[in-house]
Amino acid sequence: MKTKRFLKNSIFLILAGITAVSCNDVEEKLEILTDVYVINKDFDGEVKSATAYYAYANKNLMSATVAIPNNGGNVALAAQSGSNFNLGKEPENSDFTSTAPVEGSYSFTVKDMDGETQVVPDVLSYDGLAVPEFSKIDFSGSPITLETEWSAIPETDGYFIKMYNTSGKLIFSGYSVASNVLKYSVTSSTNSGYWSEAAVEGQNYLLQINAFTNDADANSSNAAYNIQEISVGETQIKWGTNN
Repeated sequence: MKTKRFLKNSIFLILAGITAVSCNDVEEKLEILTDVYVINKDFDGEVKSATAYYAYANKNLMSATVAIPNNGGNVALAAQSGSNFNLGKEPENSDFTSTAPVEGSYSFTVKDMDGETQVVPDVLSYDGLAVPEFSKIDFSGSPITLETEWSAIPETDGYFIKMYNTSGKLIFSGYSVASNVLKYSVTSSTNSGYWSEAAVEGQNYLLQINAFTNDADANSSNAAYNIQEISVGETQIKWGTNN
């Protein structure tokens, strides 16, 4: 559904599991928002791509599957962030390939807990968005502030920062910034983004800079629900330590 998309200030808590919450599941008519988009990452100098899928609703969902175009098979989605309002599937590193993703209309079949089913299409286009790279990573102050800067990606619609612990858990999601913003400060405050756990000085983390584009028909009110591509640049850091 490329007319509505994402319930998030930062797409991209996305990109980390947002929900449209209904006040009354019994009375509300089921509404579904879907998105399929490409994620590009650099693997030892080779950029590879994989596909992510999300279905969002105003009611608890029982199941969702996605039919890939050209008889490419079906993908089952799972609950995200402990909420049955969101079902999705993010690719593992093993899912990334050098083959271009399948473009076309992906068909989402979504069923809620009352048995109501909707089939919602979403069209995937692929341009091969370049992967951004950090040009500055600097720690200072007490409490610690992380200052970051990165290389510009001309085609992008914006950027956002993420950080994972060594177990692969997402612990920080920054707010998205415009395409002309090439720096971001990360502090322990919620003013800089959402923390699921505090960073510990001296511990290692995976820091990401994500560039994203929206679908061609996205507008200011639905852009967060219309992601086309996300390109991920990442590096290992030790919290509080400058290299």
